[in-house]
Amino acid sequence: MSSLEVLVGLWDWRSWMVLRRNALVHFRNWKTAIVPPAMEPVIFFLAFGIGLGTFVGTMVFDGMTISYVNYIAPGLMAYTSFSTAYFEALYGSYVRMFYQKTWDGMLGTQVELVHILWGEILWAGCRGGINGCIVGVVLTIFHFLGLVELVWPVLPLLVVCGFLAAWAFASFALIFTALVPSIDHMNYPVFMIGIPLGLVSHTYFPLAPQHPVFFALLQLNPLYHLAETNRSWLLTGAPNLHLLGLVLSALVWLTVCVLINQPLMRRRVLGD
Repeated sequence: MSSLEVLVGLWDWRSWMVLRRNALVHFRNWKTAIVPPAMEPVIFFLAFGIGLGTFVGTMVFDGMTISYVNYIAPGLMAYTSFSTAYFEALYGSYVRMFYQKTWDGMLGTQVELVHILWGEILWAGCRGGINGCIVGVVLTIFHFLGLVELVWPVLPLLVVCGFLAAWAFASFALIFTALVPSIDHMNYPVFMIGIPLGLVSHTYFPLAPQHPVFFALLQLNPLYHLAETNRSWLLTGAPNLHLLGLVLSALVWLTVCVLINQPLMRRRVLGD
């Protein structure tokens, strides 16, 4: 299968049916699906924003002096979109592929492996976007309670950005789903890549890498651009150049990772 055929598989109706199937199963337990992402920002907000924020005090962002609480609120939304999509593509996809044999059942129909690949990416990305939206609702409640000062009417625009970035993160995570020999080995992409990536992307604290290699890697990181885009929109009401960086880096990640995933998944699932 050519690279173009793999990329065009996104628009095939079978890819969207895989998304639909995963969504229907997931929302059977919608109460369980909604409570954790709604509670996570509350816990992190209390721990980092109010707890650590009393020691940090104020920070400077885009020439403005802001409280640490206001700084991390947009980062919470970005981190949730990233972590949800990343871990769903790691664990959720692996369970459906290996333990539940869901992929085997779908491959017995009209669905091909490329459609399963795109369906898993779409679903994991949608979960990231949905959970990011839930965090946005919680942050809006915090705003009206006077705990944080945000330009809350722009939140629908940030949800769109969250979906785009989450699809990129999902495609990246699926590479490890295709490579790890067992679910126990998921600890490597979780603790050596996922958690460090979530922390060094301007989500909870700013970074100013001096080495050109680290600076270049930061510019290629969609999570960094998502956090800074969220921060600019929620604190100033207007986007900055990180929005362009987010779109470009997310599209590059998505394209490259899907093309890497296709042969890896064929070897893992079909033995090619």
